[in-house]
Order: sequence, then C-alpha cells, then structure tokens
Amino acid sequence: MSQVFTGLQLALVGALALLMVSLWRHQRRTKRGQDELLKVWAPRLGSHRWFRVNVSRPAAYARILKLQPFEGKGLLIDEGKQVRVVAVLGNGERLERTLPVAADAIRWVGNASLSSGNLHWLALGYVDDSVMVCADTGMNALLSREATSDILRALLPGQPLAAGALQEFALEKNRASLAVAVLFVGVLCLTLGDMAFSEHELLAPRSLYIYTALLGMVGLLAYPALHRSRVPAREAMVLSGLLAVALGGGLTRGALRLDQWLAGGAVATAYKLEGRAHLTPLQPGPPVVTLRQVHEYWDQFDPGTVHQLDIVHGPLGLWQLDRRQLNAVTRDWYQRSEGAASAPAGAAAQ
Repeated sequence: MSQVFTGLQLALVGALALLMVSLWRHQRRTKRGQDELLKVWAPRLGSHRWFRVNVSRPAAYARILKLQPFEGKGLLIDEGKQVRVVAVLGNGERLERTLPVAADAIRWVGNASLSSGNLHWLALGYVDDSVMVCADTGMNALLSREATSDILRALLPGQPLAAGALQEFALEKNRASLAVAVLFVGVLCLTLGDMAFSEHELLAPRSLYIYTALLGMVGLLAYPALHRSRVPAREAMVLSGLLAVALGGGLTRGALRLDQWLAGGAVATAYKLEGRAHLTPLQPGPPVVTLRQVHEYWDQFDPGTVHQLDIVHGPLGLWQLDRRQLNAVTRDWYQRSEGAASAPAGAAAQ
C-alpha cells in the first residue's frame, strides 16, 4: 500500500511539473510574439496610444478548463474612431481585428466568472465579430482591474465606469457574500473552541475522512449561489473554498459530539501496554491507542500490564478516547514528579 501511495505521489509531482513547464512555455512564446509585434508596428504607431494586452476570442474565453485564461498577447492601438487589436496566439496564429470605438461596442466584463481566470476583461466589438482583451499585468487581479479600467477610460473618456471597474468588490455590501463570510467565521470559531476545550480524542481518524470530504463538498455548493448574487468569480471561489474547509472541519467535530451524546457515555475498556505509550485492546473491536504526549507517565509501567481506558463508541461508528479521567491522573503524576525532582535542589540550597 505504501509503495502504491508513493507511486501516486511521484505521478502527481510529475504531472504538476509538466503543467508548470507547459505554462512557462506558453507564457514565453506569447510574450516573445508580443515583442515581435511591437517591433513591426512601432514605426506605424505615430501619435496613436497603444497598450499591451492579453487577448482571447469569445469561444476560448468562455471555456473554464484551460491552461491560461488568455489565448495570446498583443497590442491594442487607439486609432481614434476605431481600435486595432493585433496579437499572436499560443499556437502561433496571428489575429488582427479593427473594431469601432463606441459605448455599445466596448463593454466592461470584469472578473465575472471562472472563465475570466482571475483577470478583468473588456469585450470589444459586437456579438458577430468581438474579441476579449485585458491589460497585460500578469495574474494579479488588482493590477488587472486598475490597468484594464484605465484602458476603458482612455477609449471612452466620457463614459461612466461600472462599479466593478472603479473599486474592488466589498464583501460586506453583498448579502450573499456577507452571509457566507459570517457562516465561515461562526463555524470556524465553534470548531476551534471545540478543539481547545474538548477532552475527547478521535481514534482511528480514517473513519472520519469520508465525512470530512462529503461535508467539504457541501461548502463548494455556495459558489453557484454567490455567482447568481453577482459576487465576482475570484471572491466567490475563495469564499466557497473557505466555507468548504470550515464545514469539513466544523461539521465533523459536530459529528463527534453527536456520536458521543448518542453513545450514552464512555465504557471502561481493557488495554494492554505494548511499550512506549502504545496500547492495544484485549478484546477485538476498539482501535489501538498511542499516547506519546504523556509517554513519561506510561514509561513507569512494564510492557504487558493491563490498564482501563474510557472509550466512546456511538451509532455513527466513531471511536473516541474520553481523556477526562486520564488527564487528571497524568496531570497529578507530572506535578508530583516535578515536585520530587525539585526537592533535592531546594534542600541543597538551604
């Protein structure tokens, strides 16, 4: 099993390495093409304003699964009553479009969906002959919004900008995003509180992995609701991801408390000490218990001795160690041990 797991890890690392190399080659190829375009067009630019841009055709932009959020890089040239977009795509294909400068032909799209790839976009032209562009600022969403909105201001100086172009999205001003944020903070606080104050320890945690995964998936369902409530894709994705993590951890802690309550209390269970704070049950069923954090306490006992541990096993099938009595015993033992160790030093000082 361990060899299979190691093989899967190596395969995943290899796949990620190939992906990173592919992304780097795509970025380098399109950047080189953009620089070559600038050399060709520089003598013809004259007094025209121009901008470095990322470019995508509508069909490519609409795809969610893609290596890069753009097809290529190029230039946007302001020629007065029209704009010219020239670009080199990732496959080496050249793209050149001439589009009108008009309020209904230049539209702010922003970071509207996952297909935007964390960038803020403009749609240029009309439906039958349009092209998507955004400022070439790398993958930084804040710089993308600012630079792309500056392009829109330059092309349509008298056109009021959309709210999303003027400032970053405010979570507290949208009911859906605020509700998800409050839910995340609430679940996180309850989870951390339970972890800090509960004296029950989960045994055999693999039995809970399926609960964690399923409940985490529930959190991801918040993304469609946030998207319908006009929350930008980046914020919606981050919020739904945080909620998934919180629910995966928080509701599993709730499952532990529910199973503990349904079990009706702990049952004293006989365990044999195998050594180094490792104990195995005398009867089949309960999982092994390892208590390395208090191994000094267990080192005083000989291997093979039998001890009673309080085990909780409810109808959800989870195993927990009720540590309340054990913590009291080990705490008293450590206090007595520390007192005995410090007594000779005190006597010598007198």
